[in-house]
Amino acid sequence: MANLTNVATSRRALLTLIPVSLAAGLTYWLSWRTTSSKASLCTTMTTEPHNVRQHPTYWFNDGSIVIRSRSMSNKEVCFKLHGSLLRRQSRFVQRMLDSEINADSEVLIPPELGVQVQDLTALLEHLYHDTPLSAQAPFSHVAAILRVSSPDQLDLPGVHMSARAYFVSMFPQGPQPFAHPRDHLEEALALAHSYQIPSIRKGIYYSLVTTSEFEPEDDDLDLENSIKSNGLPGSSSTPRLILAPTDVKRCRSLMTGIVEHFTPVLFTPPATPHMACTDVFADKWMLLVITPAISDSGVCKPLEMLEQIKQIDWAAEGLCAACVREKTQEWTQEQEDVWEKMNSWLNPEGTKQSLV
Repeated sequence: MANLTNVATSRRALLTLIPVSLAAGLTYWLSWRTTSSKASLCTTMTTEPHNVRQHPTYWFNDGSIVIRSRSMSNKEVCFKLHGSLLRRQSRFVQRMLDSEINADSEVLIPPELGVQVQDLTALLEHLYHDTPLSAQAPFSHVAAILRVSSPDQLDLPGVHMSARAYFVSMFPQGPQPFAHPRDHLEEALALAHSYQIPSIRKGIYYSLVTTSEFEPEDDDLDLENSIKSNGLPGSSSTPRLILAPTDVKRCRSLMTGIVEHFTPVLFTPPATPHMACTDVFADKWMLLVITPAISDSGVCKPLEMLEQIKQIDWAAEGLCAACVREKTQEWTQEQEDVWEKMNSWLNPEGTKQSLV
């Protein structure tokens, strides 16, 4: 009887201990899970100091989410950010945080998305109002945010729309003369292709033909140095950005069309209804128009050259007021004609897709 009593007592004690043990085990497991999750980044950074590092600026102690951006070379930079800001802006971050894989508020950006650390940094400079998008922002800043905010990368629709607008504003169009960021024309054209911005492509082609050496050199044919479809340079440390073969073909066709069309316009003194005014052009055209055009490759720059001709004080040279007005209108119309003809010059035979 005593044995039965002891067994019963032991069973009650065991049943009492089971919940306590389960609770303790669960508490231990949760503690280990949380600790290991929080420590995983630090452990990784300790064991791989050369491949992983905290970003020097965008690592906030009160941040609630760790974004890990790994480049194609497998180097990783970690950002500790405010989750509410990222979740509100980025559909990619929303999807990742809502998935079971990233339940620990740690998001690894897949390398195949092509997100560059410098682009992500530019985005954070905008989101945290350190260097916001503006009309004064440099091309590199706008281009970086345009890429990283795109649907193919971190997908921030509002930011992408703003970046797109500022990007377009950097590349005004004709037929009046315009100026573009000369050092970034190849990258800008690639971005215009990638993000379907046809409204600025014609002007960029014109700038390439009139202000740059668009023809690739022999040592530029390495594919690593070409522009990728998303406007990113290749993997070379100091690449010279070159155009895709189709873009080179369009530039060649545009240059040929411009020269063939504009040469007779430029080198022929215009006629007027008045013999005296016609004589003025005959006497002054070489000195005031042809000579400056030859020295500045004006035959390849019709919009600028025509504007320069319009700015000459022809009345002071002896033209009557009526002829000045008439010729100014003709030169303006010629600018519009050149701009319109560019549509056909930029679509030579053999190009796969029409530009306009």
